[in-house]
Amino acid sequence: MLHLLLNEFRTSKNSKIQKLKMLYRLILNHGPIRAEVLASLASMKPATCARLLDELSKCQLISTSELGESTGGRKPILYSINPADGYLVGIEMSDIYSTIVLQNLKLEILGRVKVKYEHQETAENMLDHLLTKVDELLAEHQLTTEKILGIGIAIDHILERDKLPYHHYNERIKTLYAYITRQVPCFVLLGSGISFAAFAEYRLRYTSDSQRFLFTTCDTDIRSSTIINNQFAPAPISTAQAFGHTTIDINGQRCECGSFGCLKQYSSLSAIKSRVIQQLRLGKPSIINQLVSSESEINYHTIFQALTQNDALCLEALEEAAYYYGIAIANAILTTQADVVVCGGTLTPKNQFFAMTKKSIENKLAAFPHIKTRIYAANDSYEIVAQGAGGMVMENYLSD
Repeated sequence: MLHLLLNEFRTSKNSKIQKLKMLYRLILNHGPIRAEVLASLASMKPATCARLLDELSKCQLISTSELGESTGGRKPILYSINPADGYLVGIEMSDIYSTIVLQNLKLEILGRVKVKYEHQETAENMLDHLLTKVDELLAEHQLTTEKILGIGIAIDHILERDKLPYHHYNERIKTLYAYITRQVPCFVLLGSGISFAAFAEYRLRYTSDSQRFLFTTCDTDIRSSTIINNQFAPAPISTAQAFGHTTIDINGQRCECGSFGCLKQYSSLSAIKSRVIQQLRLGKPSIINQLVSSESEINYHTIFQALTQNDALCLEALEEAAYYYGIAIANAILTTQADVVVCGGTLTPKNQFFAMTKKSIENKLAAFPHIKTRIYAANDSYEIVAQGAGGMVMENYLSD
């Protein structure tokens, strides 16, 4: 029944089906929720809303098991989606560790698998292995791929690893999509990790608190994704790294994209590594000299190790990276008027990186006291991309 109705939601243009879909989506995003609030959000007459809610209840898409706070009379009924029989699979493909999660419609994780790779594999070989692991995970929960609503897969890391030119992305994505759909009898969605992570972070924590949501990550690349008025429109996979090419200094260093002064040249992991090596060549003291015997041995983990010991040189490089990252985010806030900004990625939890980023943002925005943007660090979850990949499958069923 659930599969049938959700497929109707996705394909039917019938007015009644569209209203049922709208109510179901509102309950998914805002539940547990009262009927009168739903009627207001949906701009429906209370009687119409009640009739449609009754139909969703009879189809077992929603439940009414919860009661709200009483204001003097009977406790009001609260509507929630019924997560029973609705299963989603999300996958984050990565050379180091790939992640698979099985979750319900509320994005609650029911099972997970981490897959480590010792050698570089082709995307097709990785998919063969991952889909076998999906079957094993489903079998543990007495499920098959026919029983799930779909599989979402973050594939941008693999496309970037293979150094595919951006103008070849669409062709490669179509090839991978065809390869996967020949093997699994369910809906398949391919996308970028930043879009999926932003969606999961928003759905799990900020749906009721933000109308203009900005999510950004700082790693080897710098990425961002926005969600406006609960409407999610993911950018093409080929533009996932676009935020890292925000211009910070028109007279700055030349970037791999051909421009000068891109954010990536100031705030990415590679920029921090380059700055550390440059300072070491100038004879600046650092714990790193005790950790490696030659410059060629310096990698990100070496720098992280030095940061745990509060190495002054590495802390200075980290602070400079955070400063420019904050400037770029502040510029994005001035453009989008974001009310909530969430910062994620490898660097955010390192030492005072987030605190310094936040300070940089606040200093830039001090001239605009009417802008009340709230700034948070992302939830420290290694499954957030895979959760979002699965969650976006459901979003696809309910999109307009």
